[in-house]
Amino acid sequence: MSSYLVGLSAAVLGNVVIGTGQCMQKYGLNRLQREWDTRRAFQMEGSSNSAAAYPGAANPASSNHSLSSSMYSSAVDIRSRSSSTAAASQQPLLHLGASSKRAVGPRPRYTSKAWCLGLLMNYAGEVFGNSLALSYLSASVVAPLGIIAVIVNLILAERFLGERITANQRFGFMVIMGGVGCILLVAPRKSAAENAMQFVDAVANSGVLGLFGIVYIVQAALITAIRKGHQSLFAYVLVASLFGTLNVMASKMLTMFVRLRLAFGGIANPADIAFYGATGAAEAKPLVFAFTGPQILAAACLALSIVGQESFRQQALGRYPVMEFQPVFFATFNVVATLAGLLLFRELDGWAHAAVFFSVFFAGIALIVYGSRFLQRARSVELPSHIRLQKDNLLGHTKMM
Repeated sequence: MSSYLVGLSAAVLGNVVIGTGQCMQKYGLNRLQREWDTRRAFQMEGSSNSAAAYPGAANPASSNHSLSSSMYSSAVDIRSRSSSTAAASQQPLLHLGASSKRAVGPRPRYTSKAWCLGLLMNYAGEVFGNSLALSYLSASVVAPLGIIAVIVNLILAERFLGERITANQRFGFMVIMGGVGCILLVAPRKSAAENAMQFVDAVANSGVLGLFGIVYIVQAALITAIRKGHQSLFAYVLVASLFGTLNVMASKMLTMFVRLRLAFGGIANPADIAFYGATGAAEAKPLVFAFTGPQILAAACLALSIVGQESFRQQALGRYPVMEFQPVFFATFNVVATLAGLLLFRELDGWAHAAVFFSVFFAGIALIVYGSRFLQRARSVELPSHIRLQKDNLLGHTKMM
């Protein structure tokens, strides 16, 4: 089997595992939400019973006026998520006899075994699938194959979580897959492992440290802007995409080192070459076990990028719907990771190949963005659970009248 097929198989299997893990995470979050809905239902039922037991106790003559005021307040709460949450936190929670506890929201996601298992599956797919594939293939091939994880997640969510796929969503995904197919059609297929010295030379002369430094400076500026309140979907997407790009670059260098060391014992670590140069890398001494300073630095960069990407991705998913965030993130990540990989590892064969590649590549990205619009347009609009409960409570008051 050729190195291209090996890398392609690793990327496909890795993304299947990632998509399954994402579905597991969604299942865990759904269970936490249902648990929270049940607790809130008990709370709202307890509040209704208390109001029914003492109707107009303070002023019987004004009971109808109080009921109308209560309905008006509930209607205001339906339109104001923050006010409804604050009012709910002041009411006693009637659940399993724990009336002294306060309703503060669903339990943290890390308390769900299903969510934790899904997270482990995500990173297992990244490490043993995509990272291995990057040692055989260009990032411009591996990054677009992430659409497989999205499709697997969608199919499993429809089959096991009861989510409905609309006609617009199906069309949107077909358009996105067409864009991914365009990118894969012109992506460079040559394997750096087949020409070890060319890969080592590319890393040594690509200015990898300068590129990483520029990315970290941009990251720091974006994160500072987000912390100061300048929050937007694109800001979160760009930060997560840049962290993902650092992850891809560090993973490719470390996995390539492992493969090159197994195949060619006399070749130095590409991370050492980028830091010390070709001559100094041969004389680099290990600091911890068999790892030199640049190797430890590359591993630290990999760990930091994983934590950063996951942190800002989760923050974005907490603020924006999945169907709104994921396609935009997918397109942005593909652009940034592909351009960084081509710049860093020189994987294009001359100006003619570069012109054809970038023409088709950006046409594919345009198709991905166009398909994403159908996903965003088709996403169902559903009231948050606490607002649904407030609405149900308001309808209950109306029936009592």
